[in-house]
Amino acid sequence: MDTRLTRRSVLKTGAIGLTAFLLPSAIGRRVHAAGSNPVLVAIFQRGAADGLTTCVPTFDPFYYSSRPNVQVPPGTELALGTTGFGLYAAFAPLLPIFDAGDLALIHACGSPDPSRSHFDAQDFMDRAAPGNKSITDGWLNRWLAIAGSGEPIQGVSLRTSKAKSMLGPASSIAFESIAEFAMEGDSVAERRDALETRYSLLPGTILGGSVTDAFSAVDLVASVDTTTSVVYPAGELGPVLQDAAALIKADIGIKVIAIDIGGWDHHSAQLAAMDGVGGQLAASLAAFWTDLGACQSSTLTLAMTEFGRRVGENGALGSDHGHGGVMWALGGGLTGGRVVLKDDQWPGLAPANLFGGQDLAVTTDFRDVFAEALSVHMGTSLAQLAPVFPNFTASQANLPGLYT
Repeated sequence: MDTRLTRRSVLKTGAIGLTAFLLPSAIGRRVHAAGSNPVLVAIFQRGAADGLTTCVPTFDPFYYSSRPNVQVPPGTELALGTTGFGLYAAFAPLLPIFDAGDLALIHACGSPDPSRSHFDAQDFMDRAAPGNKSITDGWLNRWLAIAGSGEPIQGVSLRTSKAKSMLGPASSIAFESIAEFAMEGDSVAERRDALETRYSLLPGTILGGSVTDAFSAVDLVASVDTTTSVVYPAGELGPVLQDAAALIKADIGIKVIAIDIGGWDHHSAQLAAMDGVGGQLAASLAAFWTDLGACQSSTLTLAMTEFGRRVGENGALGSDHGHGGVMWALGGGLTGGRVVLKDDQWPGLAPANLFGGQDLAVTTDFRDVFAEALSVHMGTSLAQLAPVFPNFTASQANLPGLYT
């Protein structure tokens, strides 16, 4: 067999070939009590999910007058306790978790930047830098740089090459699934032996150490037990969250997991579209929550979207790009069973209260939610978070109060 190390032979190794030159040294399995290490799961609902369908302000008459054809019909929503808000029926699998106090919805949440461009608004959220196009690294990567372990397994992007929130100099890895994070092709054992032999001749070098650690990362992920008695729904998200739960339960040093899901740009047939993606999100999150078991309290899941939709409907039974939206917070020992509002005040849908005359106003800056997640759940002080949020100061007074 030809064991020469060529560009082609390195690329044929698949994930290991792309990872090997990016990883620092000293990967090791940490030993901790199950469920004792905090983990943050960040799910990005790309496309701008409509918060007014997700979480209906049933007490606001302007919701119904603004959406005569695209409203959630009165009485079909699921009451969120005594909040006056109703959950869209497609999200029904999450209602028991809300009622148990383990789920909160942050309404009128979003970016202070007025952009209605998907590309700009997503970048601003991924980078936690609204309006600032000079920032290119992600907020999760910047947090890992100040609070991470330095191990590549500390940050994982699932179902994507690498989530934008994870881009930057701090170590992280990306793979489609646990099953596929491996060398591919023919004669895997022989090719791995050739690579290890070749790079063992470079002790103490960055390249030699990186290749060795890349194999260690592959072995570490391969050791994760993915079996579960929990039944996840079919579709794209269920298997991804099943892998996420397995990685968290394995306790191999992961701190953050980033997941992207598309399909939330509902310019037409909005309610029918929400049934599909909303039902998948709810069923997948409910299965994930059950699967976490003892790791529920140590895992905080945030589901976010770049902006909400306009209050008024359009002519295609949908809604167009807006401003304020809804962010989900699940687990992590938070005080759930609430719809969280800035100062407990609903900004209102009356025309005089709308942002730009069209949109639900943003009263909770998404960075304040991120800051509370990183400070209270992940244990990084607000003072230490300055590098994570460029030109923004996170303060205790502005945190949404997920843990009060």
